[in-house]
Amino acid sequence: MTADILRLIAGGLLAMICCYGGVLIRRHYAEREKFYTDAEAFAAYLASELGFRKTPLPTLISSFAEGRKGGFSAVLTRFCAGLSVGTEQTSAATSATEGAKLRTEEKKQLEGFLSSLGRTPLADQTESAEHMRGEFAAKRAKCAEESKRLGGMYFKLAVLTGIALLVMLA
Repeated sequence: MTADILRLIAGGLLAMICCYGGVLIRRHYAEREKFYTDAEAFAAYLASELGFRKTPLPTLISSFAEGRKGGFSAVLTRFCAGLSVGTEQTSAATSATEGAKLRTEEKKQLEGFLSSLGRTPLADQTESAEHMRGEFAAKRAKCAEESKRLGGMYFKLAVLTGIALLVMLA
């Protein structure tokens, strides 16, 4: 009798662990989508602020990242902190993107974008910001599709695995 109850409790715990793993996988895909949503918003904000007000870069970055949560604002905050310390812009961009949950080529693209800020004439910067906004929008759309398709699939697979473990142990 007690062995049956213990097996049922163990099965329930394993099912909950599997479901939690599915939630973590789904959250990973949702965070990538939010990262690129924020990156797209920053590129649009950068283009408008540089084009109209000509706001200095550290002020622009800190005003955008203020009050925001997520991976992209954390990258921007680290980048701005590196710039304020006096670190060279390329190395500040490299160190800022180290903790981001991106693929290697995506990190290189983001590093290139951040390291190019403030180095070219105004017209080239606004054109580059608009170009990167389009790139980030395409990545956001791809991540949204992956989040819907893969995140949902892995979540359902984890729930089914948990149910199967519960049935096997009960």
